[in-house]
Amino acid sequence: MDGSQFHTRFPVVLRFEGIGPENLAGYEKHRKRVGGDTGHILEHPPAPNRRLIGSENWASEALAEIAEIKAQNFAAELEALEQRKRKKDIQKRLAEGPHNPWRPTRHGPMREVILTANKEWFDADPAAVFDEGIENNQRIADFELLSISWLKEQFGDDVIHARADLDEEAYHIHAVIMPRVCVEMMRTDKATGEKKVIATRKMLQPSKFDVIEDYEHAQDSVGAWFSKIGLERGEKRKEAFRQAVAQGETPPPKRMHTKTRDWRRKKDSELAKREHDLDARTDAVEEKSAEADAIIDITEAIADGVIDPSADGTAAIAPVKGRENDPVFLRAQNKAMQSPTGAARVAKAFRRGWGAMFKKARTDAFERVSDEFRAANRTLEEATSMLAKIGAALGDGFTENVGVLSELTQRLKKAVIAGNLSHERIEKRSSSKDNDLGN
Repeated sequence: MDGSQFHTRFPVVLRFEGIGPENLAGYEKHRKRVGGDTGHILEHPPAPNRRLIGSENWASEALAEIAEIKAQNFAAELEALEQRKRKKDIQKRLAEGPHNPWRPTRHGPMREVILTANKEWFDADPAAVFDEGIENNQRIADFELLSISWLKEQFGDDVIHARADLDEEAYHIHAVIMPRVCVEMMRTDKATGEKKVIATRKMLQPSKFDVIEDYEHAQDSVGAWFSKIGLERGEKRKEAFRQAVAQGETPPPKRMHTKTRDWRRKKDSELAKREHDLDARTDAVEEKSAEADAIIDITEAIADGVIDPSADGTAAIAPVKGRENDPVFLRAQNKAMQSPTGAARVAKAFRRGWGAMFKKARTDAFERVSDEFRAANRTLEEATSMLAKIGAALGDGFTENVGVLSELTQRLKKAVIAGNLSHERIEKRSSSKDNDLGN
């Protein structure tokens, strides 16, 4: 196990999590994969998980031992009170019952230890590269041996359980520490000032181990222990924090370890949100696609002359009379039912365009007619003027005939005026109808 052969240095990962006796049942359910969060478990693991330290019934044995410690401590306490003839205290303690053999803390009296390394480090072993199976992976074997030896070196018989998990994404080891201690109960003699041991109590006290009491010491320990297989100590965050504070700089943010189940819950929530967003985007794309199909088919049907673009009714599209059963119209009608929004948009656009086109045609026609009336009027005025001059030279009879032309001219003027007024009325009605379509 010569570490010089490793070019990329990965850190060994060590984490402690506080647990109590009340957590062991749930811990065992998860270990046996019969309860709890199992969403991260591989459906087809490369090898079964294996127990490294402790018996198969380690959890029930630990609970039985804790119950025995509670009973022994309680009996010893009652015996001491009886020797001192403290009857009231005996009655009080009997009412309270046995106390838990640990001081209440937010972490609990026991510790779960997690040991692992980056998945890439395990996957770089030749057995993993050439798919020769986990049983031939030398890095896993070396890591496992060193983990067992480190646990026994640091915690001795207080390591009541350890196992290797191989049915998850990365290989890792779980261990449980039950830190047993014997606490001496001291009393000071008031006369002599001498301290005497009056009783001993069995307790669970995690601080008995330096690697639990001091996080930096624990990281130094595993870093040195696993260096022979190419792993190294993790980043010295606390030291960097202290140096930054000493130099008056902003310290790096503290890394908060998230429990695996909490991390998975967060990832599951993020995944659910991404799936919801994806579904929403997919629905929007499908809706736009249906809308585009409806617009294309309706436009083609209008071009083929089977849909009346000027129809003003409640339906989005209306067929030209006699084309109700035309396949082109029926296909456009089907697409309009699939996308009412698309059908309404294209129908509205064509009605507006159709109305604008006819409005312009009417305007152009009236302008041409008005120009012709004005030209005819000018011609008649000129002819009347010329004939009046001729009539003056030819006599009264001719002048009377010219008068008839003058009356004709006046009638033509009236006709032109009437045409202009009619044109204005038509313009107003057309504008009102176009506004109604627009609304």
